[in-house]
Amino acid sequence: MSGSERRRRSFAEKLGHLIATVHPPNRGPYSYREIEAGIKDHEGAMTAGFVQQLAAGRQPHPRMHHIEALADFFGVPPAYFFDDEVAREVDAQISRVIDWRNTEEGEIAQRISALSPEHRNAVSAMVDHLAAYQAQPRDRRRRRKPASGT
Repeated sequence: MSGSERRRRSFAEKLGHLIATVHPPNRGPYSYREIEAGIKDHEGAMTAGFVQQLAAGRQPHPRMHHIEALADFFGVPPAYFFDDEVAREVDAQISRVIDWRNTEEGEIAQRISALSPEHRNAVSAMVDHLAAYQAQPRDRRRRRKPASGT
């Protein structure tokens, strides 16, 4: 399918996609009030009601400072809303992150990220130790003897 044959998504569709997919793991999408709070210090600050109107397509032509505020909030380039190729690339990246986040490795990484820096360093050291142990030929691996009961 050529670029001219692809249907262009509206600003509202792109914003709706970001709202539905770009949020912290283990929780649902940001509410309009959370988005409002997240951009309140940005030049493009707007009310939750205005964000809702944008997402519903009732405000089809947002100003550039609103677009920049929303792009910053969702961590995408402003071009996401104008350039369909950029939007496809960003959406593919989002999809890969979501897929990875739903793997066992992703779940482990999410749990580790909640630890203090000291505990993350300890986990990293344990992983390094386990990787070095696993890299050794089986016959060279040292095994601890079980502790004798008293």
